[in-house]
Amino acid sequence: MNVKNLFNLADNEYQFWKSFNFQGTEINFKHLNARKHTYTHPERDEHYNLYITISHHVFTVDSTKLSATSEVALYPHKPEDSRAFCTKRYALSFHLPQILETLPEQFCYHGGYSRYCTCKLKDENGNDIFYQVVFRVWKERGKMRFHVESAYPLPNRPSKIKKVNFWVICHNLLTGKKLPKPSSR
Repeated sequence: MNVKNLFNLADNEYQFWKSFNFQGTEINFKHLNARKHTYTHPERDEHYNLYITISHHVFTVDSTKLSATSEVALYPHKPEDSRAFCTKRYALSFHLPQILETLPEQFCYHGGYSRYCTCKLKDENGNDIFYQVVFRVWKERGKMRFHVESAYPLPNRPSKIKKVNFWVICHNLLTGKKLPKPSSR
């Protein structure tokens, strides 16, 4: 199947994820297709077009870290990035479209080389889940790129982190200024 390269981006492997057969069920990833989203600052006349791509790490786990009793179904991607399909991460990934649309309202912070966003979700029993979305931003061919590298549940809410303003990330990216760095701890 030959799929048109969205937005003329160089990394079309991240723009559409192929369906996957898991235990006799066809798993679809349309909710994770690349997208363009315009964010409008609520107080200033600023508009930011982000070209968003999403990694398969939001619905897979490192297969080498699974227990011997786990049923492993490898997602067919690159041999050097062999990862197992994860039903829990896949279920949580359905929250990503809404999270991405509301990024300015999410709690974004800097961690290491990437930025993070933590969202508090509820599971089917009403329990809190702290869902960490790891992303990277850069400018390529005049486009503001936003790539979700991974997303997974955390055991508890992250502590001792400093918020990074989403609007500062966008403004600095657009104008070529340095992106916000983590504060020294």
